[in-house]
Amino acid sequence: MKCVAACLSLLFSLAALGADLADSIKSGEFWKQDPADSLQGLPCSKPDAEHLLIRAGSISFGSVSTGEVIITIAEGKPVALQAMLYNKGDDGTISEDDFKAQLEDAKSAMEEMTGIRAKIRRAAKSDSAVKLKSWEWKWETGAIRLEANSSGKKDNFEGEFIRLNMGANTKALNSGGARDTVRKNELRSSITTEDDGTVWLKGVPMVDQGQKGYCMPATLARIFAFYGMEKVDQHALAAVCDSSAEGGTTSRGMENSMKDVCKKFRTKFIILEDYVSTLKAIIEPYNKLAKREDKPTMTLMSDVFGTADATLLRKARAGKNSQISKWMKDIKKHIDSGSPVIWLVTVGIYPEEIPLPQSRGGHARLIIGYNLKKKTIIYTDSWGAAHARKSIPAADAMGMTMGRYVIKLR
Repeated sequence: MKCVAACLSLLFSLAALGADLADSIKSGEFWKQDPADSLQGLPCSKPDAEHLLIRAGSISFGSVSTGEVIITIAEGKPVALQAMLYNKGDDGTISEDDFKAQLEDAKSAMEEMTGIRAKIRRAAKSDSAVKLKSWEWKWETGAIRLEANSSGKKDNFEGEFIRLNMGANTKALNSGGARDTVRKNELRSSITTEDDGTVWLKGVPMVDQGQKGYCMPATLARIFAFYGMEKVDQHALAAVCDSSAEGGTTSRGMENSMKDVCKKFRTKFIILEDYVSTLKAIIEPYNKLAKREDKPTMTLMSDVFGTADATLLRKARAGKNSQISKWMKDIKKHIDSGSPVIWLVTVGIYPEEIPLPQSRGGHARLIIGYNLKKKTIIYTDSWGAAHARKSIPAADAMGMTMGRYVIKLR
C-alpha cells in the first residue's frame, strides 16, 4: 500500500527525471528496496496491483535512456524490470542502420555498467510470441537480457522493438516476475460474486497501450498475463498481428495470427463473433427498421459501424429480451469458466465514460464480468488513464459489438 500511495502522490511530479539506476541495478540494491524509495520523485502510475509504469524518459542506465519502463512488484519489492529502448508503436519506424546502432549502443552501455562482455543467448521458443535476438549479462547480484525483434532487410526492413529485461537472477528474467502459469481448474478461483449479483474475474492484469493503436495487442496480452504468461506481451503480439501505431490491428489479421500463437502457448483461440458474420447478421434487421422509420438503409459495402444510426443498431441487435438473454448467457458461460472475453467494439456510437482518440472506429476491450439481474456487462479498457472496471447495459454493448473472442487454456 505504501508503494501505491507514493506512486499516486508522485504522479504529477517532474522531479528526478532521467534518474540513473545503473549503480543500484549493478549492486543489487534495487531489488531489496521499497519502490517508493528507489523511485522517489519519478512520475509513475499503477495500472494494476502487480505493476508500476514509469513514463518514457524518466529512467536511464548509464548512457542509455529508456522509453516506457514496467516494474513487476511482489510482496512490496521489485522482482523484474522491463525497459523499452525502442518500439515501433511509440517511436515510429526507423531504418535498419539506426536500429542496429541502437542495439550496439545498448550492448556497449550494459558492458560498461556490468563490466561483463555480452553473451549471445539462443532464445527459447517459449520466450516470446516472436523470434528474438538476445544477449545476456549475469553476475552474483543481477541479470540483464537485451532482446530485439525485426523483420526484412534494407528497404523492406521493419524494426519492432529493442528492450532490456532485468532481474535479481536468471529465474526472475525467465519468469518476468510473473505469477506461475495457472491450470485450467484454477481459473475459477478468480471469480468474485458481489451482493448485488455482479459476477467478475478479479485480478486480471492491466496492460496500458499508451497513445499508440495497440488496443488489440494490449488486450490479448492481458489475457496471457492472467494465465501467467507475461512474456506474450503487447509488443510481441503487435509484431505477430502486424499492428501499426496509427491504424491499429485488423480483426482478420489478428484472427489468423492468434491461432498460431495460441497453439505455441498451449491455449486455444475461439471466435465467438467475427466482424464479417456480425456485419451480415445486422444488415437485414437494421434495414427493416430503417425503412419503417424512413431512414437510410445499409449494404455490406457501407461503413455500417461508422455511419449507422445508433438507436436503430441497438434495436436491430437487442430489441428483444430474448436477444439480450441469449447474448448474456454466452458471456456468462465464459466468465463462469474463468475466461475473460475479448470485445471488439465501435467507439463513439454511444456516450463513453472515457474519451477515446477516435470519434468512430474499432477498439478492443476486455469483458471481465456481468450482472444478469441488471442486464449489464463489466469491462475494462487498456486505453486512457481510467483503468477501473466499468459497466454498460448489455443492449448498448450488443449494439456496438464488432466481434468477440476468447482464449482458453488447453
